[in-house]
Amino acid sequence: MTIWIAIALGLIQGLTEFLPVSSSGHLTFAELVFGFSSGSVLYNIILHVATLLSLVIVMRKQIWWLITHPLDKYVRMLFASSIITAIVGIFVDRLIGAEGNLIILAFGFVMTAILLIIVQIITKRKTYNPLAPITYKQAIIIGLTQGIAVLPGLSRSGTTLATGIICKAGSKPSADFSFLLSIPIIIGGTLYETYKGIKYGFEFSSAEILPLSVGFIIAFISSLLTLKLMLKLVNKNKWIHFSIYLIIFAIFIIYFGISKEII
Repeated sequence: MTIWIAIALGLIQGLTEFLPVSSSGHLTFAELVFGFSSGSVLYNIILHVATLLSLVIVMRKQIWWLITHPLDKYVRMLFASSIITAIVGIFVDRLIGAEGNLIILAFGFVMTAILLIIVQIITKRKTYNPLAPITYKQAIIIGLTQGIAVLPGLSRSGTTLATGIICKAGSKPSADFSFLLSIPIIIGGTLYETYKGIKYGFEFSSAEILPLSVGFIIAFISSLLTLKLMLKLVNKNKWIHFSIYLIIFAIFIIYFGISKEII
């Protein structure tokens, strides 16, 4: 892996992990079109750890509260939602097998855009309560839709945030729940990559120390900045710009696929 690929992947991961634009979708497109593939299980672990660290730093107060209140209803909701996500996610992934499919990738981006447009409309209503708390029923539904969001292009953060708001939860509680819910998902991804590394062997040489280090720093800083940006955007409820971007990107993906005759 070259240092430039490490920078590119780290930047893509960090900039798109917490914004409602799908990090997996952008990484899939980059790998398919530009050949940006680390080919390294260790590097994937590094990316997961970098984004997790940024999340822990920004959400440290909420996380500490959860640690000190392990039997609280909120903790139980996060646990139940995570279990449902795991079950649904595995089922959807095996059923669809969408990896590398540009049509499904574009479809995922468009679906995310539609969800964000719906959120934009709901949050502008006079009857909307931005501080309405998450209920157990909403947590279950959020876990379900997060499992469906394993589809490339369907943003995990965008889907969970939109689900909460559509189910009449407030934008701030929905965002907090979404980001806290991503912790077990990121940890799960890290453990899975670690398992693959143990099973198939970690390919590592001293020449990769610099790319790995740079990739970690880039992913950490960019994800830290975008997470803080996302939390500010939640208070302003301005999602239309992301919708426009995703629709344009989806059109470009289809055009690219047709022009290259890979669709």
